[in-house]
Formats: sequence, structure tokens, C-alpha cells
Amino acid sequence: MVIASLSLVLAAAAIPATVPVTPGLPGHWSVATGETVSPDRDAISFAMGWPGLTFGYTHGLSDRSDVGFKIDFLYAMENTNNSTFGAGADLPLRVVVNRHEKVMLGLHIEPGVRVYTKNSVSNFLTRFPVGGTLGIQATPDLRLAASADLTMAINWTHTTFFEIGPQFGFAAEYGVDRNLMVGLNVKFGPQFYSFANAPTDFAFTTEIVVGYRM
Repeated sequence: MVIASLSLVLAAAAIPATVPVTPGLPGHWSVATGETVSPDRDAISFAMGWPGLTFGYTHGLSDRSDVGFKIDFLYAMENTNNSTFGAGADLPLRVVVNRHEKVMLGLHIEPGVRVYTKNSVSNFLTRFPVGGTLGIQATPDLRLAASADLTMAINWTHTTFFEIGPQFGFAAEYGVDRNLMVGLNVKFGPQFYSFANAPTDFAFTTEIVVGYRM
């Protein structure tokens, strides 16, 4: 599933955009609303909320794709309300499949790892969420987006299990100026586990995001 998802994202990078967008125009980059960073610019980002703090760096590959690196400091297990200390790293790849006037459709995949510690017990997970984002440039400074994701992870220590869950969300970002962005990102949905008698958790993300394009 991961290989197929990554293949789809990489194949989409070869599809020409319907409407060319000039790098540097207002709205032509984002942290949470799907638009990519232009190839001659990089961006740094910070997210604060639930389930933790995230520091990110994004490098523009082309006018329709970018790749990045994120470091996470977490308060809870995989976006749930199961409180525990954790840390992780992700390698997000984003691709804009299509742009038309003020609307864009993007795909993303974020493979990564997680380590959680509670009561002297540690768990190690590899994760590979995939998803899509529909973004709208509502005004020259305001971007809105709706998203649908499928979160997937494997826990390798103690009890080995697979977790999966659909998440749906929305985001909004406001361009303070051409290079500074602030916004809100919200996602939620059920999360399922493969071990016997496993509960179904309510997974959610609620965070304030700040991005600066260098």
C-alpha cells in the first residue's frame, strides 16, 4: 500500500499543472493548506497544539512538488488522548496534482518513525500516512483547505500490531506578508488496532501553525 501510494504521488509530479503559477505570488505556498513551496525558496515551520510540537523544514523541488523534514515532540500516542511522552521524525512529500484558477488539489505522503515512553516502557512505531488536500485561495491573503487522510502505523515492540484510521479535517492560513504565514490545522477520525479486543480511539489533531519562507 505504501509503495502504491508513493508511486501515485511521484507519478502525479509528472502531470502538468492546468494553470501555471508564478513563484512568489501571494498564496503560492503553505504549511497546512496543500500548496507547495516554489523551487527557488525553502520554508521553515512550527506547529503547536495537540498532540504536540512540530518543527519543520521544506524544500521546493518544482513548481508543483516539495519535500521536507519534521521533528515532533508529542504528548500522546498517535494523535489520541492516550497521554504519553513521545518523539518522532517524518519525511513529508507533497505534490500538486492540479491547479485551476483559485483551486488546487494535492497529494501527500509522510513516512516516519515514533518512539513513546511511559512507565519505563518504550514503544517504537514506523508510520506511513497518505492523504489529499483540496485548497482554495479565498482571498489574496487567505487560504482554506479540506483534507482526507489515512493514517497507518506498525508498532514493533512488546505487542506487535497495525493501526489504521481515516481522518478528515480543515485548515486555514493567512499570509501576514509574502513570506510569513499563520494558520490553524484540525483533523479528526476513528483509529483502529489489529490486536485482540482492541478499543477504537478517537484520534484528532488541533494545532496553530506558523510558516516562514526563506
